[in-house]
Amino acid sequence: MADSVNEKQRKKKEPNQRNRHLETVITVAIVVILVVLAAAGLWILSGEGNRPSDKLVFTVGEEKVYLDEVNFCILQNMVNLRITADALNNTTAQDGTGAAEYYKQEILDLITDYKVEAMVAEKRGMLLSKEEESSVRNDAVQFMGSVNAGVLNELGITQDMVIRVCRERYLAKKLEDTVTENMEKESQKFCTMYMMLFPKVEMEENGDYKRQEDGETPIMLSEKEIEKSKANAEAAYQELKDGAEVEKVAEKYGVTAFSGEESNLTESFGEPFSQYAESLKEGEYSPVLETPSCYAILKMITENNEELAEQILSHYNEDAAKDKVKEERKKWYREAGVEEPQLNDSIWRNVSLYDFTQYVEG
Repeated sequence: MADSVNEKQRKKKEPNQRNRHLETVITVAIVVILVVLAAAGLWILSGEGNRPSDKLVFTVGEEKVYLDEVNFCILQNMVNLRITADALNNTTAQDGTGAAEYYKQEILDLITDYKVEAMVAEKRGMLLSKEEESSVRNDAVQFMGSVNAGVLNELGITQDMVIRVCRERYLAKKLEDTVTENMEKESQKFCTMYMMLFPKVEMEENGDYKRQEDGETPIMLSEKEIEKSKANAEAAYQELKDGAEVEKVAEKYGVTAFSGEESNLTESFGEPFSQYAESLKEGEYSPVLETPSCYAILKMITENNEELAEQILSHYNEDAAKDKVKEERKKWYREAGVEEPQLNDSIWRNVSLYDFTQYVEG
C-alpha cells in the first residue's frame, strides 16, 4: 500500500519537473534572442550597417559591386574629367539624356565592362606580371594619397578595395591588348597645301556656299559667270608657272576669301585633290582642277609633316582600336554569361553625381 502511495506521489512530481525544464529552455532562448537583438541594435547604432562596403548596388554575373567601389569610380572620373555642377546642369547628351544621368550610365557601363573583361581574363588563365602587380599597388597608393583622408573615409574608399579594382582593370586591359596588339596600324602622309579656289557657285562673304530653300543645294552661278571663273583659273595658273606668288595671284583675282592653306591627311582631301596631295613635291602646283562647285589650283607647301601625321594618326588608330574592342566585347559578355548588370534600384536610384561635384570644385 505504501509503495502504491509513493508511486502516485512520484507521478505527480514528474510533470512539474518537466514544466520547470521547459520554462528554463524558453528562458534561455529568450535571453539569446534579446542578446542578438541588442547586438544588432548596437551594430546599427554604430553605423556599421550603413557603411558603403555593406550596400550592394548591383551584380555582374556572380560579382557583387558595393557602394564603396561605385563611389571610387565616380570620384575618380568626376575629378579626372573635371565634371562640375554647371556641366551636369547645362549639358545634354546627344540622345537627349540629361548630363547627370548620362555620366551615371557611363560609369555603370564602365564598371560592368571591367568586371566582365576581368572575369574572361581570369577564365583564360591570364595573370599579371610582377611589374604589373607593382604598378597596381603604385596606382592605388598614388590615388589614396591624392584625396583627403576625410573624403575617403566618408565614401568608404579603402586601399585594399582600390587595389582590387585596379587589378581588375589591369586584367581587363590585358584582355583588350589581345585584340589590339596585332591590329594593322594606319600609316599615311600629312601635308599642307595652298588651295586657290575659283567658285562656280554663289558664295557668302564668310566663304560658305549660298544655298537654295532646302538648305542643301548650292546656288550655281550663271553659265557666263562660270566661264569667267574658268578663264581666271587658267590665267592664274599661267602666272604661277611664270613665278608669281600664290597669295598675290589669289588677291588679284578676288578669291582670297575662298583660298588659303589647308592641312590634312593626304587621303582626306577628297578627289581630285587627294591624288595631287600624294604626288606633288614642295613648291609644285597642280594644273587647273574642276569639281562640281569650283575650279582649283593646288600648291604643295609641306609635303609630309611626320610629327603632325603621327599625332593625328594616333587618334585614328585609337578610335579603330576602341571600335575593335567594342565589337569583341559582345563576345566576352557571352563568354562570361552576363547580359547586363542587375541593379539594386533602392540603392542605385539614390546615387547622385551632384554629391561628388564638391570634390571637383573644392
